[in-house]
Amino acid sequence: MRITLVLFSLLFSSNLLAKAIQPAVAIKEPIVAETINRNLIKRLNTDTIRSEMENSFRATRKFRVLSRDKSTLKAVLDEQDFANSDLAKGDAATSGNLNNANYLILPTIQDFKFYRKHKALPNFDSKFKRKDWGSLVVNAQMIDSTTGQIVTTFSLKDTFATKETVVNDNTGVPSSVYFAKLAKGVAAQLANQFIAQVYPMKIVKRMRTNEVILNRGKDGGVKVGEKLNVYFAGEALIDPDTGESLGSSEEFIGTVKVTRILPKMTYAKIISEEAPQDFPMQAGNVLRKPE
Repeated sequence: MRITLVLFSLLFSSNLLAKAIQPAVAIKEPIVAETINRNLIKRLNTDTIRSEMENSFRATRKFRVLSRDKSTLKAVLDEQDFANSDLAKGDAATSGNLNNANYLILPTIQDFKFYRKHKALPNFDSKFKRKDWGSLVVNAQMIDSTTGQIVTTFSLKDTFATKETVVNDNTGVPSSVYFAKLAKGVAAQLANQFIAQVYPMKIVKRMRTNEVILNRGKDGGVKVGEKLNVYFAGEALIDPDTGESLGSSEEFIGTVKVTRILPKMTYAKIISEEAPQDFPMQAGNVLRKPE
């Protein structure tokens, strides 16, 4: 029994440590560009966009997601006030001890279309062909909160279009379900691009079965059957004038094909190797999607 308790304590402590070292991300309220059609603003739910972005980051299991929603933060502050009152034990997070984010995401909605079209059917009274379509374009700045530096800007776009259906009237607007799908689409793109910036896709282990294991899992932005290019990461490149890191030199060494995706890892079959004797695929090699 004592050994079991010790093991549980060690596992619990290691889980806390793993969570503690994960980068923290906070997503600010999306800004709506002035170029957006004013008639469509009421169809544009920025809360849904931010919520889907937060959900996508949580799904990667590689980041701590900190809320920047005003109502949520107010609820936390109210709980802190309650903890400091005579009615509570006072064990809530004290004022000033909320975590800061390592990275801030500043989304700007650059373009939004959300329309329903009707076309009258000839020789039929009150019969129309209806089609819904739309698109959502978001630019999201990635800010390093310790330096204030804009690390990069992600360009995100998702679209939808329904099949034509015959209806009895020419009124109405597209369902909010389609907007939710647009928001989920750009959110998934953001998480995938962000994780590639912070945690490049790499080989964890090469198997004897001519397969490699990757540090990506479910919700990691890869699909079964997808081909990926593999690169050998060489020496670090430094700008001689500014001292700024330019990344590492890379050399293409082959291609793999995703065969199986598990919650925390992915298996891929080696399709080709340029020089297996000199540069065999191995742990640490970087993978990228073909452009």
